[in-house]
Amino acid sequence: MANNRYSYETKLEAVRLLNEGVPGRKICKILGLKSDGLIYTWRKYVRNGDYYRLNQKPGKQYKYNKGNLELPSDVIKDMEIKQMKEELEVIKKYLIMEGLW
Repeated sequence: MANNRYSYETKLEAVRLLNEGVPGRKICKILGLKSDGLIYTWRKYVRNGDYYRLNQKPGKQYKYNKGNLELPSDVIKDMEIKQMKEELEVIKKYLIMEGLW
């Protein structure tokens, strides 16, 4: 039994349908997916902003934004903005703890 590979667009479409309230089993039939568990995993990645995980090869566990070169530029910019906001929050907490804020 071979592993199935799904395109980035198929994964995003599956997540979109799931967010609209379409049941996972029905999405599997519509898009020809093997399991509805995949869709819930993909939705978790989208919620966390880990779009690069939708585009990685099977079996690869990319970390630290590897694989971002293949993502659309607006998604990359959103990820960078999110990272900068998180860094700013850390700096704010440090300054408050030190009494400099």
